Amino acid sequence: MNEKNKSFGAPLMAVDALGRKSVGSEEVSAPRKNRLVGMFYFLWLGEHGRHKPYDISKITAQDPEAGYKPDSDVWGGIGCYHHWGEPFYGYYYSEDEWVIRHHMKLLMEADIDFLFFDTTNAVVYEKNCMKVMRVLQEYHDEGWKIPKVMFYTNSNSGKTVQEIYDNIYKINYCPDTWFYYEGKPVIIAVESECSPETRAFFNIKMSQWPNEPDKLGGWPWMDFVRPQRVFNNLKNEPEVINVSVAQHPQLRFGDSVLYGEKGNCGRAYHNGENDPNPDAYLYGYNFEEQFERAIQADPPIVLVTGWNEWIAGYWQGTPERPVMFVDCANYEYSRDLEMTRGGYFDNYFMQLVSFVRRYKGAEQTPVHRANDGGQSYGGFADGDFARDCEGYGTVYRNHTQRNVMTSLQVSHDKETVTFTITAKKEITPYGGTGTWMRLYLNTVGGEGYQYVLNAHPDEDGHTTLARVGTGLDDLTDVADLTYQTDGNRMIVCVPRAALGLDGAFTLWFKWADSTERIESVEDFYEQGDVAPLGRLNFVYRTAD
Repeated sequence: MNEKNKSFGAPLMAVDALGRKSVGSEEVSAPRKNRLVGMFYFLWLGEHGRHKPYDISKITAQDPEAGYKPDSDVWGGIGCYHHWGEPFYGYYYSEDEWVIRHHMKLLMEADIDFLFFDTTNAVVYEKNCMKVMRVLQEYHDEGWKIPKVMFYTNSNSGKTVQEIYDNIYKINYCPDTWFYYEGKPVIIAVESECSPETRAFFNIKMSQWPNEPDKLGGWPWMDFVRPQRVFNNLKNEPEVINVSVAQHPQLRFGDSVLYGEKGNCGRAYHNGENDPNPDAYLYGYNFEEQFERAIQADPPIVLVTGWNEWIAGYWQGTPERPVMFVDCANYEYSRDLEMTRGGYFDNYFMQLVSFVRRYKGAEQTPVHRANDGGQSYGGFADGDFARDCEGYGTVYRNHTQRNVMTSLQVSHDKETVTFTITAKKEITPYGGTGTWMRLYLNTVGGEGYQYVLNAHPDEDGHTTLARVGTGLDDLTDVADLTYQTDGNRMIVCVPRAALGLDGAFTLWFKWADSTERIESVEDFYEQGDVAPLGRLNFVYRTAD
């Protein structure tokens, strides 16, 4: 594999916690070049106050009547930003580069084409957006297809656009990360407020709010109309539709959580009503209904809301409803796709992956024959990037990184499947701790894994293939094998018979290395270096 053309090799596959299998390449068209998906991305965590986390879901679980106690010390007070729930990566600040790197890898796995940064309130969060762009530029320079970036402005739009232009575009900052459409970098703005300089430079699309009349050239971050509208460009041609996780046409999500307001559409909204089943939010019915509409309407662009909003300001309400949160309030009434600690975990991310493929199409999974050289898959060179960053009320640290896998190869012949790893540096010898260079194998295309390679290695090149029992660390050896290391390369050959691979086969697989033991799917999102990151797996398919 050319180091300047890194990829995942084929659509990544998995089965989520609800038993839903990723949409595979055989179920969709080839990639459609004129279809793009953008993701609303937020930069504001930690930028409007640094304090302990106030988690609305935890507060209301402890005291369901907390909404009627505005002066209670469970609340942070007027103007304090509260989390609607706990993010999987903790109550992080947007400046946390370890989190940024994990976000970008996941969004690349989902084949997102661009991010639209939330700068609608006239705050650019320059330090944070430039950090995201720098990370993306790094990945681009490694050869990855990255999501590009653009900005969504609204309040004081002209001034905000000028600031963005002067401090980022005019100095040519990370130009390979800019999102171009129709030949120019895109920005969403109020064009009448913009200077001649910025009008000439940008392809300006109009900010489109869900409670204002349709605009030609409007790009919506949210739509209260069901089914969603398709917004046309200045030529009156269909251009863009919004897909959101949940909607607040009553304008205050918090009222649904604290006071039983029925006028909002939560995550479980579908078929014209909010599903009363308390676990319905796990399934993403609203998101599904919204994306099905986008696929049916089929405009060139889908804008998805959103990835990582997480917080809402506590504002003074009315005497009857004294505590007010506008944009998000708990697991049901919020609109983030990013994983949670507990709750829906990665269900929405997995939904996103499949819907993007259905809308855009996907590369076909190559089919290999014995002795044809096999296939290479890309790994990221930053797998040794440690976490040391302040968050809400704590400092988050992660130093589980060890071996960094930059290239992974699979080949086969009539008797054997061969796995080759190329690492960033010399592979550390097995030392008896953590999870050392393990390969997780799924031979049936279902949930979980059936086998683990390097289950019980030693320092002398002996290792085992193990059958997986009730959990990722419940392993029973079924074959004795050997591995070879030479500097930064490792090779392991596995008899096909040991894996039950007779004739044509498809393997889903994942490599992981960590100084800590990997015992769950959750660990694949945060421990050590994992390729590919998270639940999804590489795919190797054969004809013989």
